Amino acid sequence: MTGKALRLGLLLGIGAAMYSCSPQTAALLTDVNTTPAAVIAARVRQRGADLASMAGRGSVSFETPDRAGSAFFDLALKKPDSLLMTFEGPFGIGGGFLFLSRRKFVMYSSMDNRVVSGVPGPAAIRAVIPVDLTFDQIMDAFTGGFVLPDSVPLRYTADDGKFLLVYGVGGMTHSYWIDPGNDLVVRYEVRSEAGGVILEVESSQIVTRGDLCAPRHVLVDFPDEGKRLSIHFTSLDLNAGNLSFEYTVPAGAHSSSR
Repeated sequence: MTGKALRLGLLLGIGAAMYSCSPQTAALLTDVNTTPAAVIAARVRQRGADLASMAGRGSVSFETPDRAGSAFFDLALKKPDSLLMTFEGPFGIGGGFLFLSRRKFVMYSSMDNRVVSGVPGPAAIRAVIPVDLTFDQIMDAFTGGFVLPDSVPLRYTADDGKFLLVYGVGGMTHSYWIDPGNDLVVRYEVRSEAGGVILEVESSQIVTRGDLCAPRHVLVDFPDEGKRLSIHFTSLDLNAGNLSFEYTVPAGAHSSSR
């Protein structure tokens, strides 16, 4: 390629990138007049249904007003009801594991050689994960597959280059910002009747594998409580096969139930 042709190619590439990111193009992608809310909701649900399982490695950290912590993890997740996280502390020291399903949870900590098990209700989950998330919200946070309510939204508009669907659920307002490029919920917010933000989740660094996609980074924030959970994947395998959910509780571990 000659120098002139190379310069021309670079100029064309830069011009195409500028056009693809232009406000006019973003407005076309999120034209609510030509794309009904029901169509967007169906796309989001289909995107979530396409992702059946995940395997990954990364780090998780949490902050609360009275404590904070972090750990590396290996994850196996199969929708709709199985999650196993194996934790690793500094210098490769085993930190324990968390197994979670709709009917059972088991968490083992190697630091105090203690295992906690029970039925995964809100109080039980809060005992092992210091944030107020339901089972479904935990699964959604790791996959980025937030499920939209099966009802007509209160409001449907475009906001900052995203589709915004707002629903009323149980007296609270649930808002979903959807990236038009991948039909993934990249921001989710829950507000109380008084208008205060109870929960906010933001997803970023989207990984795409064919028709599948999931975020590498997820931030879960509880502003009123001063609590925050951060998940970051360094590797992700979407629709992974041969997943194992087997775990072993060491003999002699102190046991308690919730």
